[in-house]
Amino acid sequence: MSDLQLIFIGSSGLIVLITFSILFVVYYKQKQAEQKVAIQELKAEMQRQLLESSLEVQEVERRRIAKDLHDEVGAMLSMTKMSFNQLIKKLNTSAELTEQGKTTKEFLEESISQVRRISRELVPSTLEDFGLISAIDEFIQKIHIASGVLFIFNHEGIEDTQRFDKKIELTIYRIAQELVNNALKHAEAQEITLKLSAQARKLLFIFTDNGKGFDLEAVKKDPKSGLGLRNIESRLSVVNGTFTFKTSIGQGTHTKIEIPLPKNES
Repeated sequence: MSDLQLIFIGSSGLIVLITFSILFVVYYKQKQAEQKVAIQELKAEMQRQLLESSLEVQEVERRRIAKDLHDEVGAMLSMTKMSFNQLIKKLNTSAELTEQGKTTKEFLEESISQVRRISRELVPSTLEDFGLISAIDEFIQKIHIASGVLFIFNHEGIEDTQRFDKKIELTIYRIAQELVNNALKHAEAQEITLKLSAQARKLLFIFTDNGKGFDLEAVKKDPKSGLGLRNIESRLSVVNGTFTFKTSIGQGTHTKIEIPLPKNES
């Protein structure tokens, strides 16, 4: 074998070795990248499951508190009211005491009413029994009566009795509560519009108000002020939902929420 042939064979072997090394490095890097993505996806799924469990625990606790309020506190207040009525009947009281008794009775009746209201809000029985449309409608009607704020609620293409996945219904309902409360408490809104529609295998919820708005970037940086937005983001992550939030000082707010629907609901 000549020197030229030896050089050729050696060079070919070296080229094969280098090529193999390059392919191995590329393969190794690709596997590393795939593993990294898989780990990130696993972490995201674990975080989502943990958050979902946390929200479920919150709902269970809400049910317990609502039951205690209704069964224990509500019952005690009702018995106190009956006992007080009997006491007033048996006493020969002056006009001043009679008026005081009337006022006390009104306080008791108001307390009973508030306990019942809080109990219903903690556990939205209308949502469980009749669905999202009825639950939102009932909620905004109560707020309208209490505050005088004008509500416009549109649900084009969705029947009053149409049902969605329970997690999705609860997510939209809790977010609606959060947005309405924020609009009344912080934005001092006088008109609120809610729009719910199902299209292209997704549920779309749009919320707008004519409140005073705020500096969105400043709120995001504030741990306390931005808590409501983070709560909304957390709830949506459980159902793979997304949202956009637009506002500026003096311009009100506009929130758009999209949640993918299971195939059997689209």
